[in-house]
Amino acid sequence: MLGTEPQVIERYVEDGRVKIVFWPVLNHGNPSVYSTLAAHCAGAQDPAQFWQMHDVFFENQNDLWSATRDYFVQTAVSLGLDQAVFETCYDSPDSLAGVMALDSIRRDRGIFGQPTFDANGLIFAGALPFEQFAAALDNQLAEASP
Repeated sequence: MLGTEPQVIERYVEDGRVKIVFWPVLNHGNPSVYSTLAAHCAGAQDPAQFWQMHDVFFENQNDLWSATRDYFVQTAVSLGLDQAVFETCYDSPDSLAGVMALDSIRRDRGIFGQPTFDANGLIFAGALPFEQFAAALDNQLAEASP
């Protein structure tokens, strides 16, 4: 997605026609759960920080297999987040429950792998070329126009 996502953002998101929403796929056990929790807590401080945290984790996926709470806190601090606020969120049972609830909803929708993209009910599975996204998004935008 790092190859296609910038193109989708440039062509559709920047002008406000499309919105990207991240939905967690927690299919790698604790590394998925706690990295998603950390990104959620980053975004709770500043929505842009969610994407920064997401990108750091995506670019350093191998680090997540052995990541501890301290790793996630240090990553948050390195991005300029308030440590105490981050830790309160990260340690909150409610935050963890929220992440798990999103995963449950995702499973109920029949999405089990990643990357998977849902464009208003049109499901794309796998890392597809930009042209396939563009064709589908252009069709949906045309249908939505009066």
